Amino acid sequence: MVSLAALVLAAALPVSPVKGGEMRGLWVVRTALVSPRAVDKVVDDAKEAGFNALFVQVRGRGDAFYDSHLVGRSTLLWQQPDTFDPFARLLERSRQRGLQVHAWINVLLAAHFGLPLPPGHVVREHPQWIMVPRSVATAALTASPDRLMRMVMQAGRAGGDVEGYYLSPSVPAVGEHLEGVVRELLKRYPVDGFHLDFIRYPSPDYDYARPALEDFRRLRGATDMLGTPAKAPVAWDEYRRNVLSALANRLVAAARAERPTAVVSAAVVPDENTAVSQKYQSWPTWLAEGLLDALCPMTYTQDTRIFRTQVEQARSRMKPGQGLWAGIGSYRLSLEGTIEKIRAARESGASGVLVFSHESLVASDLQRLRLEAFSGPARAASVLATGQVAGTK
Repeated sequence: MVSLAALVLAAALPVSPVKGGEMRGLWVVRTALVSPRAVDKVVDDAKEAGFNALFVQVRGRGDAFYDSHLVGRSTLLWQQPDTFDPFARLLERSRQRGLQVHAWINVLLAAHFGLPLPPGHVVREHPQWIMVPRSVATAALTASPDRLMRMVMQAGRAGGDVEGYYLSPSVPAVGEHLEGVVRELLKRYPVDGFHLDFIRYPSPDYDYARPALEDFRRLRGATDMLGTPAKAPVAWDEYRRNVLSALANRLVAAARAERPTAVVSAAVVPDENTAVSQKYQSWPTWLAEGLLDALCPMTYTQDTRIFRTQVEQARSRMKPGQGLWAGIGSYRLSLEGTIEKIRAARESGASGVLVFSHESLVASDLQRLRLEAFSGPARAASVLATGQVAGTK
């Protein structure tokens, strides 16, 4: 078991100078945290490949891969002794290897469909907190908790890109719960950054949960709870954007209060129109208001031309001093494709990259990635205050 004293000591060790230089980040999903051996391997592999920062999924599905009094321990850790704290171990080893560590949490996505939920899980304890799709809105108003979850699961599976149960940002208790999660995590662990993911709606068909409908009806001064969204569709979209932005502000404020030196970033839908109008994720506003220190557009396309366009569009929204870390979907690419995207990100004015994910890299890739993508110094991106790349128009 890694002690708090060891973590404090580890925090004092020098780490790679990302600030002012190039971010070379690796998203580390929870499958790398299931044993001490797995933790050590992902840190050592990242160092060998030339990365300088790890973005570690410590909250994947409403669970904890760290020591928590508020959130249940992940079922993926049940084969390990209670004394094993994967995040503490990763922090300590990363400090020894000169890597930064950013705590990555999935905010609203809280559980898979169809998998048993452990005792104390937030969705099991509070099914009334989950988002509801429009197709089951009427039935959901009177459904029992078990029936509500079944209906949402069936609708979600039929609806395409919905990965599980999402918490509703319109539920006041959800904001309270998530703020508590953030405060506990950042108070305990001396991280370099705090990374928000799944802070978005699954689609425009969500959220028709009772708390959201009642809140919108109240704001509109209406009497028809179920019919009001259809009667005021523009206001309904704006309501969902405002609710989500309020949650983002609340969580970032909590993070900065507990860990003022942490760099706050968010993984976002890369196409601005899709993000704002389909996911209600107003990241251009978040940047303009200084909510984020860095933006991580999930530019997972295999098409380098589209990749460059998405990076350049995001760069046009950046304020001086904010980082732009282009997300690279290595799970969809060959190693050659990943290296090509890293080079394209630099040429398009990004201040770094985040590679998704550690699972996409095999042992034979590590040295080649270092030599062909990360062999030079982690130079600062040459982005002017105007948002233009130096030397270009």
